[in-house]
Amino acid sequence: MNTDPTQRPDRTSDRREPTGALPAPDVPVFSPERHRVLREHLMQEITRETTAPARRRAGRRTVLVAVPLALAAVVGLGVVAVDGSFGDGGDVTTATTGDPGRLEATELLDRIALAAAERPAVEVRDDQYVYTRAQGSTDIWTGPSKPVRNAQGKVTGLKTYEGQVEVEEWQPVKQGRSGLRRLTALKQDGSLDPSWTSDMTMFDGTAYLYLRQLQALPTDPDLLLAKLKNDPGVPEDRVAETVFGNVGVILDQATLLPDLSAALYRAVAQLPDVRVVEHAKDGAGREGIGLTYTGSGTGEGNPNNYWVFDRKTLAFLGTSESALLDVGVADKKGGATVD
Repeated sequence: MNTDPTQRPDRTSDRREPTGALPAPDVPVFSPERHRVLREHLMQEITRETTAPARRRAGRRTVLVAVPLALAAVVGLGVVAVDGSFGDGGDVTTATTGDPGRLEATELLDRIALAAAERPAVEVRDDQYVYTRAQGSTDIWTGPSKPVRNAQGKVTGLKTYEGQVEVEEWQPVKQGRSGLRRLTALKQDGSLDPSWTSDMTMFDGTAYLYLRQLQALPTDPDLLLAKLKNDPGVPEDRVAETVFGNVGVILDQATLLPDLSAALYRAVAQLPDVRVVEHAKDGAGREGIGLTYTGSGTGEGNPNNYWVFDRKTLAFLGTSESALLDVGVADKKGGATVD
C-alpha cells in the first residue's frame, strides 16, 4: 500500500530515555536529539491520559497533548517570497490581512488540509503494524553498523556506515508490542547496499506514537489546537513553536487518518510565524513547496529545515532532512504492506 507519504521525525536511538529536563535553547533550532525526546514525551503524555483512572477522565472524549518548554525547540527559518500562485485558498481570518507572508501560508495550509481530507482512510486491526519507508542521512538516523573482525575472525568492534540510508519501520497499532526499524545503506546510484543492513527493536512505550492514540485526538481544528496549546509550563511566547513541533511529530502516521491530518494542518494555519518556502527539497531531493516556522516573528533561523509538499497534489513528502517514501499497514514486523 502506498498512501501519500509524510514526514518522519528524528530516528536516533529508541533505546535511550531522557535523563532530565533539557535547557531551553537560545535559538529555535530543532536538533535530531530534541526531536527524539519530543516524540517520547508526546507518547508518554498521551499514554498517561488514555490510561488514567476513570474518575480523572469523566466526561472527556479527547486526550491531552502537552510538551514542556524544555522540549519545545523547533526550526526557525527565514521568510521566502512567493508568487501568489495558489489563488483562492478559502476563508482566512482578518488577523492575516496585514501580513502577506502569513496569509500565503494560511492559504496553502487550507489547500493542503482539503487535499488531505480527500485521501482514503485506512482501516487497521489492533494486531497490525503501521509501515513506513523513508530516506535520509545518517546525520538523522544512527547506523547501520556491522562488526569489525581481526585476522583471527574475532569481533573487535563495530563500524557504522555514514551516508544516505533507507529506513523501514513497523510500528504496532496499539500498545503492548515492540516495533522494528530496519536501516539499509544506499549506494551512489540509489540502490540498496545489503552489506550494510541492521535491525533495531523499537521497544514498547519508547520514542514512537501508536495509531490508536492518534485516533483519540480531536479532529475539530479548534479543539485540537487547544489541546496542543494546553501546557502551563510553556511561556506564552513559546506556545506557537511548541505546537508546530508537536504537529511535526505526528504527521507521518496521521496520513492514514484523513480527518486528523486535515485538522492538524488547519490548526497550524492559525499559528503566527508559519511561512511558505517556494523551492523546497526533501531528504531524497524531491522538489516541492515548503512550510516553515520562523520563530517569534523574527524571520531568522536555519534555512535548511522545513516541511515539504508535492506542488501539484499537495501530498506530504517529508522534510528537508528526510523523505517519506511509503506509508501503509502490514500484518507482521518485517512483512510487506497489505492492500
